[in-house]
Order: sequence, then structure tokens, then C-alpha cells
Amino acid sequence: MLTSALEKSVRTNPTKVAIVRGSARISYGELYRQVRRCAAAFRDLDVREGDCVGAMLDNGPEFIAAFLACANVHAIFLPISSLYTREEVQKLLLDAGPRLILAQDRHLARCRDVAAKARFEIAVLVADDLARGAFDAASIEDMPSIATAAEPFTGRALYLYTSGSTDSVKRVCCTQENLYFEAHNFVESTKIGADDTILCTIPLHHSYGFGNCLLDALYTGATLVLEPDSDQPFAARHGRMLELLRAEEVKVYPGVPFQFEVLAASPKDVASAFRHVRWCISSGDVLARRTFDRFRARTGHPIRSLYGSTEAGSIAMDVGDASAVSFGSLGPPLANVTIEVRGDAGRIWVKSPCIPPDGYDNRPEINREVFREGFYDTGDVGTIDDRGHLVMTGRKQSFFDVGGHKVELAEVEEILLGHAAVREAAVVGVEIPNLGAVIKAVVVADEACHEADILDHCRAHLAAFKIPRFVEFRNVLPRSALGKILKHELADSNAWLADVPSARDIPRGSREQQIDWLALRIREQVATILGTSAARIRRDVPFQMLGFDSLRTIELQERLSRMSGMALSVTTLWNYPSIDAYAAFLLDAMRGPAAAQHLSPPSRTADPLDELSDDAIAAMLAKEIDMK
Repeated sequence: MLTSALEKSVRTNPTKVAIVRGSARISYGELYRQVRRCAAAFRDLDVREGDCVGAMLDNGPEFIAAFLACANVHAIFLPISSLYTREEVQKLLLDAGPRLILAQDRHLARCRDVAAKARFEIAVLVADDLARGAFDAASIEDMPSIATAAEPFTGRALYLYTSGSTDSVKRVCCTQENLYFEAHNFVESTKIGADDTILCTIPLHHSYGFGNCLLDALYTGATLVLEPDSDQPFAARHGRMLELLRAEEVKVYPGVPFQFEVLAASPKDVASAFRHVRWCISSGDVLARRTFDRFRARTGHPIRSLYGSTEAGSIAMDVGDASAVSFGSLGPPLANVTIEVRGDAGRIWVKSPCIPPDGYDNRPEINREVFREGFYDTGDVGTIDDRGHLVMTGRKQSFFDVGGHKVELAEVEEILLGHAAVREAAVVGVEIPNLGAVIKAVVVADEACHEADILDHCRAHLAAFKIPRFVEFRNVLPRSALGKILKHELADSNAWLADVPSARDIPRGSREQQIDWLALRIREQVATILGTSAARIRRDVPFQMLGFDSLRTIELQERLSRMSGMALSVTTLWNYPSIDAYAAFLLDAMRGPAAAQHLSPPSRTADPLDELSDDAIAAMLAKEIDMK
């Protein structure tokens, strides 16, 4: 069912570009040949219908070819995030039981180490060799067409997980029919077509990137543009992303709220880069109103919030005229999707052909709680307005969104309780001004236990986005009469940043002495974030080389804003990349406009919209809408 879409594109226009990645431009005809080579190799390796094939692959043609080859031989594809620790990968493999794992060179050692410790045999193969046909597979001339069946195969095709703990791990198995409708429903609603170009800045192993980038491109025969290097934090690489938007005349840009926040604050010419874009889509986290307003004022484009879930796929989005898109509205249900708001609490139930027929196929005992009569209980609450649009009023409590990643709080609590010195633990999600959503841990522990001990333990067992940003120690956790932890009493974030010193009273001295003093203060904050000693931090190397990802960059921005008493933009950390360079910038910025002659580089570091009030931005928006 899935490979027939590829074959249709090959028959229609085999030279049409399917994938752009760096200097590589892969046509649908070449992608088709790669899929056939992979499928032939799978058959030679005795991969059969219903077998699982794991893949720890970067965003690239290898990922796409491997997935389609699995669909061809009716195997189940298991995408594995390279951000996961060995322990997290082991949990997935134990549950999914793959026959083999495909990996690229830089992930091979970890995959082989994990596979060697499994209780069953798992082959680990180099994905690049498989795509090139380096294995002893049948010659391509002898291979059958990838769509030989009289009836399309609609069975099991993709494993997706909603969490990562041993006790609470929930797996859905999407069928090829589910994935077909995931693309069909969205394309039918948006009218995206073969002439469109989709830019993917989201990991393909994430259900959002998989469904709303990869599947939509394959379904329509559109061109999928992949970033050649997505290892850098988005704030550092967004300039190259803007160049891709221009060069490839991208029409569809699916992003996450953090990416739109960076773009709304960027000193670069964002508006011209989005000149050809028709759809700006946000999912994976809650979009802030200020981000929505500022991005629209900068580009003229509304950000359309896509509501969806792992269990039910894409559910709703406002696909109406751009001038009528308003903040907070999730729009009507997509094609073939039904939404019901039930009960006094307003629980959102969804019926969709994207819902896997077995629900959680490894947790049948809980299926009856959330899957009933073809509907799925999202756990979220909302209302339907007078236009028939869904409006969210509350989110599912068991998950918390951090930088576009869903974190199951129970999983983090389980890891905390695994520390020998921790007696009780609770984890809550909190909103920090400017930083956004972060994880806070509250523990009852032995007196000798410190925050560094807790965070080191978490780093050994959890992916970076799941690690608490700070830890609060208590003598006892608040509980109800029934013994339930009262988490609403733990959500105070006032203790965060209490250790940040003020730099507003810089000691007297020469300019060089004051820069040195500021650099030492910045180095202390960098060391705190990285969990190491200040003496080990070099002042002359880029922040990225020190280990800064997007979340750490935001935290440093907030710490330096508090230290300086100024509202600093996250993008300045990449304009002045090293501690020494940033200290010089910060000194001049704190002194005011008279010191502007010392600023280096001379490029603008502040978003002009920062100088406008919210009312002024609203007035700009009203004028822009009236001109449509």
C-alpha cells in the first residue's frame, strides 16, 4: 500500500527530485532502485512478514529507503533515536525484538554493544552498504517490481513508542493502512501536491517528522528537503535553514514552537526566506501567543498549530484562509477524522483511520481505558467553538512537552528512585519565564546526596531532554489523605536561578579587566549548566564545542539575562560564540548606546520587535490582515 505510492511517482515522473540533502539530489527513480536493493537484501537475510527491523539512522535517503524496503517485504520498521542512551535502546529492543538493526557508521559501536547484550540474536548492519547493494543480494534486473501483489498489503508496518520506561512503555503498531490515511487525511485537507517542496528540520524517527514530512512527500510525489547537518542546535544552524528555504523555494515548513521562537527573534532576513512558503505548521509542543504574533508580524504568515498524537496521528489543524487563522484555534478535524468532546470535563475523543487496530499492542490490559468503539481518549480537554474548531483548554497530565519532545514524568521518577540515596521522588513540569517548559525533580534523599549526584545519575539513564533542569530537596513529599503525592504543591520554580549573581555592579577597572571579570562570571554559569567545574571550561572556544544544545542555550540565555538585568536574545550566543567574545558584547550592551562603537561583530543582535509593545504588534497584525 505504501510502496505503490512510490511506484506511482516513478511511473509518472521518474526524474522528479524526491530527496534533497546537501549536494545530493535523488530522483524518484533512484530512490525506487535503492528501495529494491534494500528489499532484496532483506529477503536474502530472511526478513519475513511481521519481523521487526530496527534503524538508528540520521535524516537521509538511507532512512527512507530502509523504511520503504520494510514495507515492501511486509516487515515492521522500528525507528530508534540516536539521542537515546544504551539503557533506553535496550528497553526498546527487549520489547520489539528486532531481527536486525540498521545503523550508520557513527552509531555502529553503540548498536553492536546493545545488540550483544540482548537475550536473542540481533544482526547489526551498515545502512550505507545495504542501500548500495554491497550485500550479496539478487541483481536488480532479477528483482520483482515492488508492487506485485494483486491486493495492496495493509498490515503491520511501524512501531512507535509513547514512553521509555520498562513498567510503563506503551507501543503502537501502525499498519500500512494507518500510515496511508495519515498522509491522505492531511493532504486531502491542505491540498499539498506534487509541485510542492517540504523542508524537514525534525527528526524522521519522531512521529511528527515521519508523518508530516516523509509520508506526505511520498504520498504526493513532492520533493522532501533534508538539512545536510542537523547536529547543531537550531539557533546556530537556522541561518543555513533559511538559505535552504530560499534556494529550494520551499512551500511547506513543519516546525516546533522553539524553532519558530528562534526565527521570530532572528536578526536575519526571515521574511524573504519565507516568501514562497504557503504552510507554516507547528506541532509537538504548545505555541506561545507572543511567538505566534511576532512570527506573523515578521513574515506575514500565521503559524498553524497541528494537533495530533502517537496513538491517533494528525487530528486537527486550521486549514482556512491565512487571514482568518487566529491564535489558540486548532481548527476543524482533518479529513476522515471525527472529534467528540465528552463529559463535564470536556475530554477529547478522536475517531480516525490512523488509530492502530490493536491499540497498545503490548499493553492490552489498558486498551479498554482509552480505546472504545473506534474512538481514542486523548486525555486532553477542550471545547468546540461556534465555527466547529477545536480549542484546547487542558493537556494530558502524564506527559510534559520539553522542546518538542514528550517526556513521561513517571519514567523520570522511576529513574530517580533507582538512585541508592533517594527515598522518595516526584517529577513535575514547570514553566520558567523565557526558558519555557522544563522538568523539575523533588526528592527526599540521604543528607549526603547533592543535586550533582542526582543529575549525574539521570544523565547515565536518560536522554538529555528528559533530564531535570533542577532538583529540590525536601524532608517529606506532600500527600493527600489517600497517600497520593500532591504535585500541584511542588510546581514552585522560585528556587531556580537563585544562585545566579548580579553583574550590574561591575568592579571599577580598565575595559580589559571588566571583560575578564564578566567572562569569569559567564564561565561559572556555563559550568553550572554543564555540571562541571569552571576551571575545566575554556573561554576561547565556541559554545557548541562546549556541549551546548538548544535547551542548554536557552538556559544560558536566561541565566545571563538575570545576571545582566537585560532581556537578551538567544541568537546573540551564536553571534558572539565564545565566553570572551560574549563578555565583551555584554559589557558594551550593559553600558548602553554610547559603547556601541566597541560591539563586534557589527551585525544587529536584537530583534526590532523587542522594542515594540504587545499592543503595537497587535496593531501591525491588524493592518497586515486588512491588506490581504
